[in-house]
Amino acid sequence: MSFVLRRSLPSLTGLVALLVGVGFLAVAYLDAPLWFPAGFAIAIILLQYAINPRIIQWLIPAGIVPMEGGRYATEHPVGRLLADRCRQAGVPLVKLGIVDDGNPNAFTFGHTRADARIWVTRGLLERLDERELDAVLAHEIGHVRNRDFIVMTVAAVIPMILYLLYISTRSNGRDNAGAIALAAYAGYLVSQFTLLALSRAREYAADHWSCAATGDGDALCSALVKVAYGMGSIDAARKNDAALAVEGAKKRRKRQTIDMKSLRMQSMRAMGIFEPRDAVAMETALAQGIDPEKAIAALRWDMVNPWAKVLEKLSSHPIVAHRFRALEVSGLPGHPRRWSVLRSYATVSPEQRLLARARFGRELVLSLAPWAVMIPLVAFGAFRKSPMTIGAAIAIAGVLFLAKQTMRYPGGFPRAQNVASLLERLDAGPAAGIGVELTGTIIGRGMPGYVLSPDLVIQDESGFVPVIYANSVPFARTATALLRTGHFLGKQATVRGWYRRSPGPAIDLREVTTTEGMKARGYDWIIRYTASVIVILVGVGVLLGGRTAG
Repeated sequence: MSFVLRRSLPSLTGLVALLVGVGFLAVAYLDAPLWFPAGFAIAIILLQYAINPRIIQWLIPAGIVPMEGGRYATEHPVGRLLADRCRQAGVPLVKLGIVDDGNPNAFTFGHTRADARIWVTRGLLERLDERELDAVLAHEIGHVRNRDFIVMTVAAVIPMILYLLYISTRSNGRDNAGAIALAAYAGYLVSQFTLLALSRAREYAADHWSCAATGDGDALCSALVKVAYGMGSIDAARKNDAALAVEGAKKRRKRQTIDMKSLRMQSMRAMGIFEPRDAVAMETALAQGIDPEKAIAALRWDMVNPWAKVLEKLSSHPIVAHRFRALEVSGLPGHPRRWSVLRSYATVSPEQRLLARARFGRELVLSLAPWAVMIPLVAFGAFRKSPMTIGAAIAIAGVLFLAKQTMRYPGGFPRAQNVASLLERLDAGPAAGIGVELTGTIIGRGMPGYVLSPDLVIQDESGFVPVIYANSVPFARTATALLRTGHFLGKQATVRGWYRRSPGPAIDLREVTTTEGMKARGYDWIIRYTASVIVILVGVGVLLGGRTAG
């Protein structure tokens, strides 16, 4: 059995079992015509499958590199490397697009092997050396080779069928309809997690192919560190080559150049904490523009903080440390060796591990407490017809919501040493924010090249980090993306906000100010604080009203 099938089979089996089990109950007890929800779901998925590539090309514009005689018409190594990997994988040359965005990334989309597209950003070409770029391209070709477009499309049909089955049975008047609807909805929720597990399995499979194809697992590991953690420096020569590749791909399209200083690698102090046998691993990381101490700190969070495992279950991609480990035990000739040494240092003392678990427990309890208090007590009060109980439950929940926002948005914004220093914060997580201030260059959007992404990416001499513009007001993010975000690109700016890991590093925006005086503010924290106070006032009002009525 192939590696891809071994990784994917549990998730695929689970999805089919959910569909068969819930469908059997519906047919056996409700005489439900399953053809309609199944047919409707398949029709919707096929429509999405047909039009999604064109929508992606429209929303994430890229300069297309033309193909001539079995090669890409570009002098940049990306053309030669991609053509070689396509031939090695036995797939036709994919359509190559270069996105003019400084945020390093690459992704694959399309219908089949024959019309696959790979989009790479200017930031990826600037930041990765040739070995790393080769490893990333091989990973993307792995998705094409494994037909992940088709696999994920077919798998996505099952959650939609289960949800439509829930919709069609919940209003059925039969005695067992409620139970079947509940089973269908539970199956839908489980299928969503199973679909994410399948996506992670396909990512592991693409990593496996990259390592097998290049024989260089260390290159893929260093590329993952640079892209996922925002580490590493930009080489001036690579920056120039990337600019030429973008100009060549866009042909006559006008390109606004972003004038940035060449970035220098942050030097590592001689701490004397590594044994002589590990010197090669340290030198390798430094040569690739990565501070080994910061890389170890980033991997330490993945391996120690309990939030990492929880968030991975909600993500389509495995966390970086787990991807390293999967390659290490793959048995492939090119499995990572030097980066395995670095990962082995990403440990903490038993006391620090206990502190991390205790912190996780507190944050998780406070995150869930408002709902855990309000929902059952309001239901109990409604059952007992007790307005005072309902009011007290709402007021207590409001106080807990306020405490939750205090944890999420603490006061004070001390200046961070640099972006890479934030990776050392083992106390970072998705629930508790850490106030920070950073100065650097806005190099791109949070989702590279995506015109509807209002999020920014700020970079300094040590790395980069996304800056998230959160806003609960409908269409506010879209309006900001279309009207304001583009004006900040390429500007020197200072960002104030709350640093988080979820599991990748990011900053929730409070305020960004360019050196030219242009400003943008995030208001979601104000909305959340205000909503908490309103909940308290509503609860107190209901409580007082109940006392008066009593």
